[in-house]
Amino acid sequence: MRNVAQPSCPVCTTSGAEAYPALRDRLFGAPGDWRMVHCRNPECGIYWLDPAPLHEDLPLAYRGYYTHSQADETSRPSGFRSEVRDAYIARRLGYPMRRAAATRIVSRLVPLSPERKQSWLYTYFYLPWVEGGRLLEVGCGSGWQLARMKQAGWTVKGLDFDPEAARAARARGLDVEVGDVRDLGLEAESFDAIVMAHVLEHVFDPVSLFAECRRLLKPGGRLVSITPNGRSMGHRLYRSSWRGLEPPRHIAVFTRDGLRLACSRAGLAVERIDVTARDAANLLLVSAAIRRARGDAQVVMPTFGSRPPWPAQLLALVERMGLSLGLQIGEEMVLTAMKPGTRVDGD
Repeated sequence: MRNVAQPSCPVCTTSGAEAYPALRDRLFGAPGDWRMVHCRNPECGIYWLDPAPLHEDLPLAYRGYYTHSQADETSRPSGFRSEVRDAYIARRLGYPMRRAAATRIVSRLVPLSPERKQSWLYTYFYLPWVEGGRLLEVGCGSGWQLARMKQAGWTVKGLDFDPEAARAARARGLDVEVGDVRDLGLEAESFDAIVMAHVLEHVFDPVSLFAECRRLLKPGGRLVSITPNGRSMGHRLYRSSWRGLEPPRHIAVFTRDGLRLACSRAGLAVERIDVTARDAANLLLVSAAIRRARGDAQVVMPTFGSRPPWPAQLLALVERMGLSLGLQIGEEMVLTAMKPGTRVDGD
């Protein structure tokens, strides 16, 4: 793959200090060794590739990638657990879901299972309900989450750069376009919410992406962006083998400070940045496998729904305990930002 120098931080334009001189793609076999640097600005602190892949060669990094072959997670769990989940989402995020008295009571116990709570909230992008709301998912992949949001009552639209992923999403009956949200000329102030799950780390110019989201949001509209945490326990423990680095697809890996600064520069107001340990056991399991890999060996990704071995579960428990003590060491960050202004119902 050809590459291009990226000497300045994509958020604050500060120069970088070398963090990892030679990273390799152990997950999907993209060619090359990749150098990652760390922003010297203490008010930013993100990591990014320098040099980064040339934009025209990026498809080489996504051969065999899972955006179009994700497991179908739209199937609703049957029985009492499904009803408890709906009751929890209705209570926590305000969705108009049917709730029996028994499930309302049991749903109050869901926070006792942090992994299940985060998994359920992630499915709905941690996004509060807006009656009659229009939602845009940037980087919708095969569309399983977008389909869930449609089922929940949103009017939805999706975007993805991968034509095969878009075809899979359209097969679910979804309105999905192919391309970069900044190039499609969508109507300004036409969405109540924009969501993106693990998209931000794949883009070269996060500030311009956030600025386009601001343009597309109605006043008072919300942006939710879920991305790896560059200051997670997994990164501290596994360093260059951390799953969240994923060279060369992850152009930049963010910190809470970096997310806040990117929003500020794009004219968005940060509502909150939460750090979670969702799926931490699997992420730590893969990180350990990357550390053990030698030569050209590729790491086999865990199958969807598989239970990680106990050492990975134990590390994930330590991570969750750290979060409960106020340490921001979870593997994932959830940014919620708003476009300044007052939302008018019925827009």
